[in-house]
Amino acid sequence: MYCPSCGHHLENGQKFCQNCGRSLVTVTDATEAPEITSSPDVPDVPDVPDVRTQEMTPLAPIPEPHWATPAGDNPTTTIAGLAPSIVEAPTGPDLSATTQIPAQSVSDTAIMAAIPGGPTDGFPVVFDGSDDLHEYPHGREPFKLKLVFILSVFGAIAVLMTAVADIIDIRTSAPIDGIATGIRTLETLGTNLAVAGFFGATVMTLGGLLACFGFRWGAGLAGGAGLALTGWAALVIGLAELRIASAESITRQTTDIAFTLKVTRDLGFWLVVAVAIAGILVFVASLRSFGTGGWPALNPWIAAVGAVAGVILSVGPLLPEGNATFSNNFRSPTTVLDLPTAYFTGRLVQLALIAFAIVLGLLVVRAYGLGLAAGGVSVAVWMWLSSLAGIGTFPLGIAAGNFGAGDTTPHAVTTVGMVLTIVMLVVAAVLATIGSQRQRHTTN
Repeated sequence: MYCPSCGHHLENGQKFCQNCGRSLVTVTDATEAPEITSSPDVPDVPDVPDVRTQEMTPLAPIPEPHWATPAGDNPTTTIAGLAPSIVEAPTGPDLSATTQIPAQSVSDTAIMAAIPGGPTDGFPVVFDGSDDLHEYPHGREPFKLKLVFILSVFGAIAVLMTAVADIIDIRTSAPIDGIATGIRTLETLGTNLAVAGFFGATVMTLGGLLACFGFRWGAGLAGGAGLALTGWAALVIGLAELRIASAESITRQTTDIAFTLKVTRDLGFWLVVAVAIAGILVFVASLRSFGTGGWPALNPWIAAVGAVAGVILSVGPLLPEGNATFSNNFRSPTTVLDLPTAYFTGRLVQLALIAFAIVLGLLVVRAYGLGLAAGGVSVAVWMWLSSLAGIGTFPLGIAAGNFGAGDTTPHAVTTVGMVLTIVMLVVAAVLATIGSQRQRHTTN
């Protein structure tokens, strides 16, 4: 057994602990072992009061660590073999106490000095550059087949077929003076109409292809050329109806000869209608690229001057010459020949679409708009140039020329409007290219 105070080994019957001097009365008294008898059948369990128990001696408690003792107390430590003495526990940090740290003022200069590399002149302490942020252009997307290109191809095929197809066929049962019988093609309606259609179809297809590479101005070019071909188709239909109306008016005036007039609108006529529809669809499909794409806007002053030039160009063919009047653009000048409504409508549709493409395209001051304006004037450029230079035997000017004119030479206002429009388009394109290169250099 062991001393309950110091844990020193004790002998049976020992009265005092030789180590700490504690009295060991009742601690070292001998205990008698209980007599246990066993039976083969039932075990002999002694009565509870007769069983003597031995007192359990607890072990010495584990001393508390010094950091667990609250500061300011003087705990007593008992060391074996020595008298109890007072030992001061080491003082540690007072975790229960709080220390107030005085606020320090840090200047902006000190903050900037703490930045590696030293302070930077003009660098704001708080971000205040939201007004300086710009929408940078996104990376150009890879080739992706788009609807505008598919429709452009179909429109170009229709133009090619129109060039070799018969537009109308006028026949009479007997020869009649004033009625030119036979098949009418694009070449007989106007010697520059087929080339003008080819030029517009080429521009439209090229613009659709560029749109597949992510060029927004390419989509605008296709859309503008689509509108130009729609105006071209309207003019061709008007010219065909003019030939039909002329033959019908002579038929009504001839009474001495009985004959039959037969007019057929052949495949080429309906192909021209298909070209007009395809041009409208190409323009609608190109509107998906109407956004800026992150590129800088066009110069607004150049765009405004270009829009005015487009209006001048469109008004030029409406100015009468000679004895004609401005009202001749909307109704027949005499009752002898009743000009068809389709003829007036075709002229006005072509001029209106030219003005619409140029004015809208330039005033939106975007790359798409620049392409739209350039494509919208594509067909008109060839008709103006060929009529001005007299290319072919019977070239037609824009909107078939001016009423009262003695030849196919375009009006001076038309020429001024065309030249000014081309110059403004070139200047706008150059400035847009320079601006995009600067922005690309800045982003890199």
